[in-house]
Amino acid sequence: MPSRYYFLSSLPMLRFQDSAPITWEAFMKEALGNVSDSDYRLLSGIASGAGGSNGFLKAWEEMNRRLDDSVNEQRRRNLNREETHGVVFRELDIEQVTNAAIGAKNPLEAELVLMRYRYDWLEKEKGLEPFSEKALISYALQLRILLRKDLFTVESGNSEYRRLFDGLQKQIITD
Repeated sequence: MPSRYYFLSSLPMLRFQDSAPITWEAFMKEALGNVSDSDYRLLSGIASGAGGSNGFLKAWEEMNRRLDDSVNEQRRRNLNREETHGVVFRELDIEQVTNAAIGAKNPLEAELVLMRYRYDWLEKEKGLEPFSEKALISYALQLRILLRKDLFTVESGNSEYRRLFDGLQKQIITD
């Protein structure tokens, strides 16, 4: 009998400073048969970006939209480009994280600031009920954040930079 209670209690703990303890595929494989069909459909929709009518996922998407809008607005200001939307009021916490990301010394650090904010937002918004639907969705989204974070390393960033820079140099020399 599928039970979100047993499933969530069997999962490894997630912490932002750690690597993801399981892959998305392993998580979904474990979820199959261990959560209800509706919960499994909800989890399956997360990977494809189809949140459907779930209120928590709608709030998640709205927070991400506000955060992205704030980052884009700050970039426009830094590039001295005109704002096309008029006056927009931002929440203090989103403004603070945006300023920290824009002020980061490198793109990796900026991305980590944004990922940390998203991770912490999920932690706060899931509430105190550890076996609720919100807790299940939060776990899945936090796992996806950690998996994304694991993709970013200074070494791979530097090698990608060198690859792109070398390609640009070759184009400039041949032109």
